[in-house]
Amino acid sequence: MAEFYGNFHIHTVISPCANITMTPDIFLEYLNGINWISITDHNTARHIRLYSETLKRTDIKVIPGIEVTTREEVHILVYFENIEDAEEFGEIIEKHLIIKDYDQEKLGYQILCDEKGEFKKIIETPYFGSATNLPIEKIYKLSKKYNSLFIPAHIFRYNGLITNLGIPPETINMDAVEIKSEEEMKRAKKVGFRKFIINTDAHIPDQLKPSCKIIANKRNFHNFKKAIYESKVIPIWQH
Repeated sequence: MAEFYGNFHIHTVISPCANITMTPDIFLEYLNGINWISITDHNTARHIRLYSETLKRTDIKVIPGIEVTTREEVHILVYFENIEDAEEFGEIIEKHLIIKDYDQEKLGYQILCDEKGEFKKIIETPYFGSATNLPIEKIYKLSKKYNSLFIPAHIFRYNGLITNLGIPPETINMDAVEIKSEEEMKRAKKVGFRKFIINTDAHIPDQLKPSCKIIANKRNFHNFKKAIYESKVIPIWQH
C-alpha cells in the first residue's frame, strides 16, 4: 500500500463559476503536494482530456469526473474509469441542460482552452451552470450504465443533497457523500452516512491543495473506489 494526496473536486476555466485563471498552466504551478486529482467541471467533460494530457508532465494522475446538476438542483459528483465514458456521459448531460442562452457578464465566461492551454473560444451555449431536466433518479441510472461512482457533492451546503432534498430517495445507492469539514462529517454520520470523500471544491488557484490522503496500491479508478469503500480516504484535518 502507498499513500497518495488528493483533491477530487476541481473546476477549470470552462466552469462559469470558476476563476478565469484556472488554466492548465496554473494547475501545473499550483498543484503542489498533490499527486491524485479529479477534473469535475459543471455539466461538461470538455476539458478532462486536455488537462489530463497537460498533467502527464507531472506525477499527477487524473480521475475523469463531472459535477452534474439534477432537476432538483442537487450537485452530484460522477467519477468514471476512463475519459471516453466521461465524454460520452457529458455529451448527454449537455443536451439536457435547461438554460441554453445566458448573460456571460453576469454568470461568468465558459472558456475552452486549446492544446497549448491558451484560450480558444468562449462557449455561449448551453449554460453549464444550469440544472438539467433530469431528476436525481434518472441521473443515477444513467451514470450507473458506465459503472461510475455516484457521490452527492457538499451535501450540507448550497445545492447539496440534504439542503435541497433532505432524505435521499431509497432507490439510489450512493457510493459516498462529499464533506468539507470535520463538523460536516459528524453531521453526516448522524444522518447515517458512512462513506466519505473530502474535497475543497476548487474554483480558484489557492484551493488547488490536498484535501485528503488515500491509502491505495495504485492511482486508478478501481483503487479509488476501493479506498472509498474501505474507508481509506483520510481527511487532511486528521493529521
